[in-house]
Amino acid sequence: MSELCKLLFRNDQTSASMPIVVSSRIRLARNLSGYKFPRHATHMELSRVGEICRSVLVGCKLLKEPKIFAIDGLSATERCALVEAHLCSIELSKSEFGSSLLVANDNSTAIMFNEEDHLRIQAFRQDLDFKSMWLAIGELDDYIAHSMDIAYDDNYGFLTSCPTNVGTGMRGSVMLHLPGLVVTGQINAVISAMQKLGFVVRGLFGEGTSAFGSIFQISNQYTLGMSEIDIISRLYQVIISVIANEELARKWLLKNRNLLVYDNIGRSFGLLKWSYTMGSEEAIRHLSNMRLAIDYGFLPQAWRAGLDNLMVNVQPSHIQLADDKQLSVEERDIRRAMVIRKFFEKIPSLKF
Repeated sequence: MSELCKLLFRNDQTSASMPIVVSSRIRLARNLSGYKFPRHATHMELSRVGEICRSVLVGCKLLKEPKIFAIDGLSATERCALVEAHLCSIELSKSEFGSSLLVANDNSTAIMFNEEDHLRIQAFRQDLDFKSMWLAIGELDDYIAHSMDIAYDDNYGFLTSCPTNVGTGMRGSVMLHLPGLVVTGQINAVISAMQKLGFVVRGLFGEGTSAFGSIFQISNQYTLGMSEIDIISRLYQVIISVIANEELARKWLLKNRNLLVYDNIGRSFGLLKWSYTMGSEEAIRHLSNMRLAIDYGFLPQAWRAGLDNLMVNVQPSHIQLADDKQLSVEERDIRRAMVIRKFFEKIPSLKF
């Protein structure tokens, strides 16, 4: 198995997300002083920036066995798989020259080279522990700042390609599973409220994507004029409020529309267990209901980590990479259903 596949196909059965919270991320945008932003740089400048970044970060003791992948050396399927695993952005996956991705061995840290900015430093968690994320990414940011000449202005802060990132260059984001708000029809009101408060709500794979499986990403929109702690604190408060509303919606559904809840979850369980062909969007929708079943206590908590992994491993490019030959869409759907059936051979029956 290739180094990339080892990172992508993780089957840890102990590291699981929380109810409602799928994952959290802090991202810092940084640029090297004296070099043009990637979108305006020449191939020579991009190469030089990449060399500087690699030389500083490959030997960094703060990163656990980091691996670097040149984007232009990856196939289209491998690039898409990295997006599916939320390790790199769609924009980076489309890069044709000079871009790379560094991933720590435990997938807790990933750094994009020459995306929109020279460096996009990312720290991940499967909970809301922003403190540990900030301490980890802050220490890495300090290391980078002492090792490279980072573009910074005393008045504006860190200089970035996009004006909305100027200042701290920080984006905090949380991926939430919100089927209660979706089914009760409250999700649009929640999204509108988030936008008025200065937050962005996106779909499963970020900007311009849909919220498959009732999964939404919420992140701060502005970075200028606020400290990193201010951004994290405001995001945390907003997320706690959304979680509280989702919990109320779920309780209302179980009390007032319990047959709808049982029917949706039961149908999904049957289709996942017995289907012989299934598309990726359909799979995510049904697996979303299994995640809800665990949160309601209809399935044991021990299966949460396995379902988390499965929701990534059934994505189109992951299905393709797991096979030795090129698959058509129909063949991928058949293979996906087989992978899911195999998982559901061991999962216990629902207990309503």
